[in-house]
Amino acid sequence: MLDRLNSLWVGEQLGYVERLTLVSALSVGHPFRLYSYTPEKLRGVPNGVEVRDANEVVPYPTLARYFDVGLAALGTDFFRYAMQAKGLGYWVDLDLYFIRPLDFDDEYVFGWEHETSIDGAVLRLPANSGMVRELCLIPQVNWRPPFYGPRKTAVFYWRRLMEGDIRPENYRWGTFGPMVLTHLAKKYCVSKQAKERSVFYPVRHRHAKLLCGPPEPVEDQLTKETRAVHLWHSVLNREARVSPPPGSYLEAACRRLELEV
Repeated sequence: MLDRLNSLWVGEQLGYVERLTLVSALSVGHPFRLYSYTPEKLRGVPNGVEVRDANEVVPYPTLARYFDVGLAALGTDFFRYAMQAKGLGYWVDLDLYFIRPLDFDDEYVFGWEHETSIDGAVLRLPANSGMVRELCLIPQVNWRPPFYGPRKTAVFYWRRLMEGDIRPENYRWGTFGPMVLTHLAKKYCVSKQAKERSVFYPVRHRHAKLLCGPPEPVEDQLTKETRAVHLWHSVLNREARVSPPPGSYLEAACRRLELEV
């Protein structure tokens, strides 16, 4: 049996991209557990998906400061690391279209988003690893990113002097995602275990608009090693976030799985 996949949804209604993630994961054989802080109110969950209370992993008050002010991505970063520390298995973002199962035996599963950056849209780490311990220490006031060089370190301390405490929400986007994951993977000598970009990120972030066009240019990027296509939901145009553009790769994916949108 394939490993269970896990994710978190903050809100009460799943959109078509989230449902596409869930249905495609089930279609390739993975059981799926979806965490929610309001499981009794969550709508649009496909049949076969297990819904669980996210408080089992991280009590809501711990992350409320992010979720309550529109910083769901940041709160979700910390949730996925806490999940790894509890040994709950795979974390996957809810904007992935699964083509093949995640049939890896590796202890560390993550992938290169591009040549210099590891992303955590698909993430599995050993619960007792140094990497996980460090990731779980991050959400604190005045944490200085260990990958800062002399110039950024000087700016960091200048900001503390001039502005006072620096909280997680005050850092550059990506600091607690790809930046720290890449740093720690190198520190613990596991970056060579990262999957090639074609495995999870065949469509680059800057080429996300291809997903809104005909299927062929996207399919040309896929290889026999591709397990999933990251759909970059946050950067799709407004219309594509609500429904798949007619004739697009997104629409073709929904049709293949008979997903009503």
